[in-house]
Amino acid sequence: MGFVGTWGQISLMSRGRLVSVVILLLSVRVTDGGDLPVTCVFSEDCVLPCSFQPASDEVIHWIKQFDIPVHSYYYSTDHLDSQNQQYGQRTSLFNDQIPKGNASLLLKNVTIQDQGRYQCYTSTVTGNQESFINNKVEAPIRLVDIQLSNDTITCRSTGIYPEPKLTWSTDPRSDLSPDTGTSQNSTSTKVNDQGLYEITSTIPFIRDRTNICTVTSGKTEKTATLKQQAPVHSSPSSEVSIPCNDSQSDLLTSNITWRFNQKVTILTLTYTNDKHQMHVEDNWKEQVQDMSDTLSLRLHRLTMKHQGIYSCEVSTDRDTHLVLTYLEITPDKRITGKGTRSGNITGGVIGVLLVAVVYINIQE
Repeated sequence: MGFVGTWGQISLMSRGRLVSVVILLLSVRVTDGGDLPVTCVFSEDCVLPCSFQPASDEVIHWIKQFDIPVHSYYYSTDHLDSQNQQYGQRTSLFNDQIPKGNASLLLKNVTIQDQGRYQCYTSTVTGNQESFINNKVEAPIRLVDIQLSNDTITCRSTGIYPEPKLTWSTDPRSDLSPDTGTSQNSTSTKVNDQGLYEITSTIPFIRDRTNICTVTSGKTEKTATLKQQAPVHSSPSSEVSIPCNDSQSDLLTSNITWRFNQKVTILTLTYTNDKHQMHVEDNWKEQVQDMSDTLSLRLHRLTMKHQGIYSCEVSTDRDTHLVLTYLEITPDKRITGKGTRSGNITGGVIGVLLVAVVYINIQE
């Protein structure tokens, strides 16, 4: 509700004389539109909109939940002496737009504590107005991390608001799938000092299925999947191709990361605007040949220390897919085994030495 003043004139009879009296007529402006909903993103800047009928001598007061001073403006300048310290150095108006009727508030580096109901009060020579903003703050799910260790899958996501939920499933569905309630799973949530949530869940690994972890918060949802492929065999002297086989992702908007034993990064590949950029870590430049169009990792010049688990992680804005493949390196028998080429070469060298000794004795 706001009060809008207009000037009027009436005539009265006083002692036989006609007297004109100027009075200020007050009208009440009522808005039934309700609170304007606004959603701000945690740690980013956000605008709380407010407008009024342009006129001179503008006064603007932003108040949170009726009693917390947020920002004040009058006499053509900001007045922040009474501003609540929670908003210190984080608020501003669009001062050049105030004469045009723009009283919107710019709220910088949004925090969880910034959510709530705000009142925008404006006053000019023509009257007063007020409107209300219902501000919600969200910290969207940015990443769902999934890892396998000792036949246990751990799914984790951090920095989320509002409070998230986590569910498990498998593809194809299994009688032991976590969503049937027959599998043991452990899920926990905690809140950090900024009011953001971290959620973690563990389940036993189901080997012959794609294990799916889904995290939801508000209207946002992200998924991470994990599956294990059949082992790949190679020898140190051979070239090998380790498949990724992720056909669900849109490669043009993906980030691909290959890791060794899920911790050591081998290479990263980023697709943007039909172009890609690949970066190979220095310790793997001798082993990495390239990547195929199907994301397979091609390696050569391997040694026994390169035996282990290779993981292909494909991430998009919607989901993350993790594919694990164990690479077994078998020593090349043609080089080191008994009766092998290595043994024959050694025997040949010994034979030459014996002939040399006999020749020396004959000469003596």
